[in-house]
Amino acid sequence: MLKVELNGKEYPCGLVMGALLRFKRETGKDVSQMKQDDLEDLLMLMWCCVKCSSQAENIDFPMDFETFCNSITPAVLNGWNERIGEAAQKKRAKGA
Repeated sequence: MLKVELNGKEYPCGLVMGALLRFKRETGKDVSQMKQDDLEDLLMLMWCCVKCSSQAENIDFPMDFETFCNSITPAVLNGWNERIGEAAQKKRAKGA
């Protein structure tokens, strides 16, 4: 499970099914409809991943979306995005 650090605390941040469902409920869009350069969608997906992964591991994650956005740095977002991409590539390579 991927982890991210926010305000000095580490949280799980995996691409779990609950996060994909929550993203659709929050945005009205499926994750497959995301545009690579849409910062708000990327932040929303990451927030959904942290929120749902934390819930699955019984970890309190009290941040709403705006607080989350104010707590994250571009470096953390970019690092998470790269790790998600690498994980997806590894899965595709195993299936090929």
